Amino acid sequence: MGADLKIVWNSVENAQGYKVYCDGNLIWSGTDTTYTIPGTYSVCQIVEVSAYNSGDQRSTFIDLTPRSGSISGLVSHDSTGNPWVKIDFTTGDISSTQQSSVDPNAANTGWFIFYNNAGTPEFRDASATSVGQAKMEMAFTTSSSGSLAPGTGNYNTIRAISSGGYYFFWADNTSTGYGNIDANDYFGVIKVTSLTGSGPYTANLDIYVQLNVPGLRWVPGVP
Repeated sequence: MGADLKIVWNSVENAQGYKVYCDGNLIWSGTDTTYTIPGTYSVCQIVEVSAYNSGDQRSTFIDLTPRSGSISGLVSHDSTGNPWVKIDFTTGDISSTQQSSVDPNAANTGWFIFYNNAGTPEFRDASATSVGQAKMEMAFTTSSSGSLAPGTGNYNTIRAISSGGYYFFWADNTSTGYGNIDANDYFGVIKVTSLTGSGPYTANLDIYVQLNVPGLRWVPGVP
């Protein structure tokens, strides 16, 4: 689930056929009004669907560029400052905050804490702390790369991190379809651009979220 992107469009009067492009490259042409782009084939940033005849071509686009934000000076929980990260999956806003501002009842929102586990820096979902389970559970992979987030079975609500690490996350809706990938979920990537200290720690993060198609595991264009 979430690896393939199925595109369905209305037929266009007088069209002889249709073409689908992935980042400007033609990947399909035919007369059907649906096509599925397999994530194993290509993770596109811009998808274009064109209707054509002998004298004209009309196109529409789907922009799958992730929403992004940066967190600077995030401190581990045993220091003074903001150790929590909030991701609002409705607006795409990404921010850091203190535990006193964490609201696990906030709709469509995930929270995780930068935790110092006896000298091991970690990301921990709210459910792995005293705060309890939020509306969107944040679970993380081990350090990885690429543009396609893994499927289920690769995530944990507690994950050790390192400087330069690249961690996919799965924001799983805890009210609808919990434990399964569906259109109520979101995927993204956290890049740990720096990690300093020996406990307490300070980190800088770049965070990318696929918001345009919920449930899609594509996070293209991440530098």
